[in-house]
Amino acid sequence: MKNKLQRFAEIKIFSNVFQPTKPKFIDWKKYFGNNNPIILELACGHGDYTLELAKMYPKKNFIGIDIKGARIWKGAKNALEKKLNNVAFLRAKIQDLNKYFSSFPSLDKEGTGVVLISEIWITFPDPFPRKRDAKRRLTSLRFLEIYKKILAPNGIIHLKTDDLNLFNYSVETAITANLTIQEINNNIYTNSSLNPKLSIQTFYEKQHRLAGKQIHYLRLQIRKEIKK
Repeated sequence: MKNKLQRFAEIKIFSNVFQPTKPKFIDWKKYFGNNNPIILELACGHGDYTLELAKMYPKKNFIGIDIKGARIWKGAKNALEKKLNNVAFLRAKIQDLNKYFSSFPSLDKEGTGVVLISEIWITFPDPFPRKRDAKRRLTSLRFLEIYKKILAPNGIIHLKTDDLNLFNYSVETAITANLTIQEINNNIYTNSSLNPKLSIQTFYEKQHRLAGKQIHYLRLQIRKEIKK
């Protein structure tokens, strides 16, 4: 098992990992070599969702984002070994997202369209249960406003969590932020025809299910128009 220092050294040469010393715009279209939709997994850890979604949807691009380089190492290595060319990883703070992606309604260099994200996945984030840490929750108003800047018109935010308090909090902040709630499910595994995207299980989800916890799902939609 490689230690953290070994992993940090190795990801520096991984072609699918970006870790800028300062937040800056990255030409994602150039990296992927196409104009396919881009989907983010935030606080991705080992990138379980990033990798599985990339296998399901080869004509979409996926970026796993986490501040922990040792975690990204595993997902990036797996993506390279499996030759998943529609996968990349970004080592960055989530509060800086709009610096790495075009803020609405910025145009790309060719002026051919808006460079925006089509979907965001937030899977089993730290619930930060203490009230004083609420602003650190990835579904707080602070972060929802950041997502609004980089999501395409009608872009989607997905949340999966085992924490009912975080789930209820997220519903409340979504309403406050004027987002459209498309789906709200307090126990996804009661559905016999579960959407394949929701059947993907991260390491943490497997642990939660073994402990008998229910898995909650929330799908939100951003509504905005491109101004000419």
